[in-house]
Amino acid sequence: MLSAIFRVYTFFLGFLYPAYASYKAIESDATDDDTQWLTYWVVYSMMMIFESFADYSVFWIPGYRFAKCGFIFWLASPRFKGAIMLYEKVFKDALKAAEPIIDTVAGSLAKGDINTARAELSKHVDVDKLQRFGSEAFEKTMSAAAEASKMAQEGLAAAKEAQAAAAKKD
Repeated sequence: MLSAIFRVYTFFLGFLYPAYASYKAIESDATDDDTQWLTYWVVYSMMMIFESFADYSVFWIPGYRFAKCGFIFWLASPRFKGAIMLYEKVFKDALKAAEPIIDTVAGSLAKGDINTARAELSKHVDVDKLQRFGSEAFEKTMSAAAEASKMAQEGLAAAKEAQAAAAKKD
């Protein structure tokens, strides 16, 4: 139940409020709010990319959804300007360095030229290894998550048995 509440709250904080604030920023004459919300969407997108790769492992972490809510609140809050701070300290230099590669790959894909995009990526990433080990890593992550879930369920069952045994003694 609590997980569902955090999902709704995260959806509101992560999408609805920022989308409306972005609309308001577009319609206003000021530019500082435009920077706030453009930066938010860049950082939020990076977070979603990370989360999509770690999807099956991070959701098993106790309190993850709660921490994610707090993090998104910090990112989206115009008072804290977390997105701007994170962008400046973490993403800006990495994106600047990757910008020519991203532009080349995006331009090639926009033209439908997959071979040029693959060739550009191959200069910087071992695409074959990524394809080969990507599915293997996914399988390992899924197996680890399933094992962690099984262990947690067994631990809960053992705790319930111990509690029931203790209650019978009383």
